[in-house]
Amino acid sequence: MHTIRFSAILMILLGLLSSCDKVINLKLNNSGPQTVIEGTVSNEAGGAKVSISQSQNFYDETSFTGISGAQVTVDVDGTVYNFDPTAAGVYQNSTLIGVPGHTYHLTVKLNDKTYTSTSTMPQVVKLDSIYVVDDEFGTNKDKTKLRVATVKYQDPANEQNYYRFIEYIDGRKEKSLFVDDDEFTNGQTVNSRLNFSNDNDDPAREIRTGKQLMIEMECIDAAVYKYFFSLNSNSTGSGNSAAPSNPTSNITGGALGYFSAYPITRKTITVPAN
Repeated sequence: MHTIRFSAILMILLGLLSSCDKVINLKLNNSGPQTVIEGTVSNEAGGAKVSISQSQNFYDETSFTGISGAQVTVDVDGTVYNFDPTAAGVYQNSTLIGVPGHTYHLTVKLNDKTYTSTSTMPQVVKLDSIYVVDDEFGTNKDKTKLRVATVKYQDPANEQNYYRFIEYIDGRKEKSLFVDDDEFTNGQTVNSRLNFSNDNDDPAREIRTGKQLMIEMECIDAAVYKYFFSLNSNSTGSGNSAAPSNPTSNITGGALGYFSAYPITRKTITVPAN
């Protein structure tokens, strides 16, 4: 399991990448603002959404800066879906629901520039169950043993699969990003921990008895996985490396970001007592 902590809409704001094996700290140099596009099509209503913003430097503390005035469409099987602005920099289509196996073509026209991307929605791999285990090495500041969410699913044999997991505690989205592939688990039953570093000792991020734990599992394509995984590009793991290159975007035309068509499943449990 590869665990990446990053601010998804501000691609160059990466500060920490943590995995099951190591923690990699990245230092980013300041750079000029760039257009950032995040596009998704899911197999659920409301999952067709594109956010367009301006990138910010690593030490900037300001929030999402949406860019208005874009023309956004997604073409699938010859049908073109227009995305309407719903907020500054946010564009949505309420009728487009993705279907596994189909290929989706994104086009964004903005300020005389055109950005495009393509994503094929993988087949559904169901999240079978989720459960909680003790972290053998982690404790919070009051020396209470930390607990970790674990996902269980059956990876299909004879094909490459890529996954993204999103964790919610009492409805609060965990800011870490979890991605995985089946390089070493092809065709196996997988039990994978969603490890991350609660470096600021925020109790709202801790998995405690009685809290509601929800995990969303997205099946993503290879290009989207490569984008997320490449966030640790050029890092030595020591935190002393030069500024890494931007993540490997699957969007053409010079924008940062990604476009992902994915099916999603989810599970929710009430965290039991130890």
